[in-house]
Amino acid sequence: MEKINLTKAASLRDVKEITSFSRATIYRKIKESGFPKPIKISAKRVVWDEVQVKAWLNEQVSQLQTH
Repeated sequence: MEKINLTKAASLRDVKEITSFSRATIYRKIKESGFPKPIKISAKRVVWDEVQVKAWLNEQVSQLQTH
């Protein structure tokens, strides 16, 4: 089993608030643009690493500012 370094767990609600993306957009971005994948912590619960989500978002903003 792969060890996960989870800094701070963020729920889907948290991720939606951080990014202002809808649920559908979050899952589309996972497939299309390397958005951090959720981590399954139980049969019906997933979380994201908040640090990874914020790092991804900052990277996207940086890319837009350099173009």
